[in-house]
Amino acid sequence: MQVVVFISKANGKKNPAPILLILPDDPAAAIPKHLQPIEWNYFATVSVTDALLGASPEVVVDDLERYGYSLVSPTH
Repeated sequence: MQVVVFISKANGKKNPAPILLILPDDPAAAIPKHLQPIEWNYFATVSVTDALLGASPEVVVDDLERYGYSLVSPTH
């Protein structure tokens, strides 16, 4: 399964560290309304098994099926 990854902009106390927003690679996928106030930048399109995501594929797929998106901390 391919996913589209966005990274948030870190900006001090409000968002001290960036987070990754993972959406299905689907034209109908959209950033959820409650996450739209955050500044997101396109990061990558990868397989759900890619280590870049920093979360197990099972967790990401489960989040995508339940919520339509997944939020994870980037790997270092």
